[in-house]
Amino acid sequence: MTTTLNRAIWNTDLELEIFNKIIQKHAPNLPKQRLHETKAPTTPEEIEKFYRFRVAGAAHDLFIVQVCAKVIGEIPDPDLQLFLSQQIGDDGAHAINTRRRAQEIYGQDPIDDIQKQVEKHWEYMGDLPVRNWQGFLAFELHYEMHIVASLFVNGITSTISDPQSAEFSKTRIKPEEARHRVGVVNWWQRKYEQVSPAKKADLAAQVLEIDEEAQRRRNPYLKQHWQLTHEAIGTDISDLPKIYDAWRREVLAYFLEIPVSQLPPLVSVND
Repeated sequence: MTTTLNRAIWNTDLELEIFNKIIQKHAPNLPKQRLHETKAPTTPEEIEKFYRFRVAGAAHDLFIVQVCAKVIGEIPDPDLQLFLSQQIGDDGAHAINTRRRAQEIYGQDPIDDIQKQVEKHWEYMGDLPVRNWQGFLAFELHYEMHIVASLFVNGITSTISDPQSAEFSKTRIKPEEARHRVGVVNWWQRKYEQVSPAKKADLAAQVLEIDEEAQRRRNPYLKQHWQLTHEAIGTDISDLPKIYDAWRREVLAYFLEIPVSQLPPLVSVND
């Protein structure tokens, strides 16, 4: 590895360090911590928008469950299979909790709406998540790693929140998702460290190529989801494209052991 950042162990402290560096450069007016408490959705319009936001969250988790369930028996790696079994259970539990809270808040079971959104994820991503191990890695990068900065922004700038959902997120979702990210890093590093420098260069090129394809596929969804997030929970999304792009570059630099400055130009979320 070539930089201090790349030598660091991936954990939540490193994530926050990277995020703060990005904010300082790309969104200096964004506060580093929450300045105001959130309120629960109360009006019919707020409840409707919050419901759609929670449906989107449950669909994200259920899509992860469906992809991992397809892949778990296809890649002959017992370490990966054990990690995926945990990821499936965790994200399934997250989706179940979100479904329950959405029903309690809105008054109807959202399962049909959740499945419709899951189908849209499959439409956007096609066979990429299950095409080969490179595609699955790109899926994990985009559904676990590349979204972290946007979640930080949500946590700092949102104005509406359901207290019960927030407590579940604090005690279950956040620590479990952090564990998933470490699991993705560990799987990749085991694979990457076993090959020669020449093979590493080839693998890095493969990963960049398919991650770029995944980004192009994800762009329409991300723009729609960020707008929904802004309308439903009040998140400040004005600088989010710059933050997202910079965060993704940092993640890829870490994974590929390449200084950020040496990465090629990448697809932007605005492309």
